[in-house]
Amino acid sequence: MRRIFLIGLGLLLTLNFTLSSCDNEVDVNADWKEILVVYGLLDPLDSVQYIKINKAFLNENQNALQVAKNPDSLFIKDARVTLLHINSGKIITLQRVDETIKEPGIFAQTPNYLYKTTEPILENEPYKLFVESGLTGQRIEAVTWTLRKARIEAPFKSSNPVFSLGAKFIVISYVPGWNSYAYDIKMRVKVDEFNKADTAFLRTRTLTWNVITNYVVPRNTTAAVLHQIERESFMQFLASSLDSSKTIVRRFKNISVEYYGGSQNLIDYISVNEPSIGIVQKTAEYSNIEGGMGLFGSRCRQEIGTSNFEPASVGILQNNKLTAPLNFIR
Repeated sequence: MRRIFLIGLGLLLTLNFTLSSCDNEVDVNADWKEILVVYGLLDPLDSVQYIKINKAFLNENQNALQVAKNPDSLFIKDARVTLLHINSGKIITLQRVDETIKEPGIFAQTPNYLYKTTEPILENEPYKLFVESGLTGQRIEAVTWTLRKARIEAPFKSSNPVFSLGAKFIVISYVPGWNSYAYDIKMRVKVDEFNKADTAFLRTRTLTWNVITNYVVPRNTTAAVLHQIERESFMQFLASSLDSSKTIVRRFKNISVEYYGGSQNLIDYISVNEPSIGIVQKTAEYSNIEGGMGLFGSRCRQEIGTSNFEPASVGILQNNKLTAPLNFIR
């Protein structure tokens, strides 16, 4: 039995799309052939688009972990990568770059080749990806619709937003963007820390709260989605993220909220590749790449903020049993 190992830098499979390493193992009896593995998400609100192109490799005489350290086993030496804006016929050619840092792991850390374009990507439009190997002539393609940005209603909407814990619930409301299938919502909280004895500045801490994860919205709805988060959850988040200390006092610097919309093919990919909780651990492979493997989809990241923290809400934290030991000051 021969084994073919699919090597891709791929996606950290969350809607906020960060590049990471992945590997899938498939048993095959067929003769070896080059298989292209593609990962890419178009974001119409981002100024730069990246597509990751890898290849599958077969090696019966060497350990797969050793082969994974060899960049020649991972990358296509000569590939032509283009995007077609279907409605206008405009063709965008992506350039191969090595400008992002890959985290250490099983696979070769350098080089870290990606295919890049800074051409604007339009909202709510169909795009087709073409990849052609210069070595074998193999050609693959995939289609996705880009997302339209959401209309944010709460918690921050005014030109001078203030974050408050005065109500029992923290309200998050938005009208989903067209073609968005699901949302992740994160809150970034920046906290300045000072020495209690002499008030000398020590550091700024950035805390990330995953408020909503993989919330599936009604298809192409024009109605607002409303999430009510108990303010106690925010206090639990702070208590789990910060250590109590008698020598440190803290002050909120600002708070922002990030909305990540994901296309249906992205959510399908995440769902299929979730770890199995049953006895049988082997899962199906998801791919929307014609002639290869991987994922070509879309996401839309929006950030609202930064917001000031309401001074009166500091008093609520000072009197709460979870957050009182954290020594917040106004």
